[in-house]
Amino acid sequence: MQIDIQKLYDKYMTLDIPNPFNLEQIDQILKDKYFAVETDLENFSGLRFDPYENFDEAVKAYSFRDKRGIKELFKLNSEEYDESLVPNGINLTVNSKDNMYISGGTEIGGSNLLSIETAIFFGIDKEEMTLGNERFEDYLVALYLAGYIQFENDTILEDVYKRYRDSYLLEYYGPSSGRGGEKLY
Repeated sequence: MQIDIQKLYDKYMTLDIPNPFNLEQIDQILKDKYFAVETDLENFSGLRFDPYENFDEAVKAYSFRDKRGIKELFKLNSEEYDESLVPNGINLTVNSKDNMYISGGTEIGGSNLLSIETAIFFGIDKEEMTLGNERFEDYLVALYLAGYIQFENDTILEDVYKRYRDSYLLEYYGPSSGRGGEKLY
């Protein structure tokens, strides 16, 4: 099984994928695709004491408790979803410096797919969008993993998911530090 970066690129060029995503688009994706519910930021006020959170820039908080959404969010995790692992569901705060685009946030609950989605929301600089640039190629694969790039009768997608779950990784998108493993493609 080999991921065809050229094929991903060619398909990407035919799509109108936001780069970066604005807060309204992020809100719509989280609610429609993962059944997120917007929740009060004050539920996460303890993050004020985290020096890396920048809680003063937090503009939205989401909770993922719907089983359909959580099942989807766990499809790239190595372990099956177990409610005892995340008794409070998965949660996400979204930060924005300009009230238009994401500038950071905190995920609570450990979903590899949500980490990839969040990284995608930031987009990629136009100057980096060339084949041969590892960051851009990782971006294309991340879009594929998250379902933005799709192919009819895709024969390798499930194998790609399995490789990701088996600790193959992307260098620039999603959780990778400390996972070990080889590059996904």
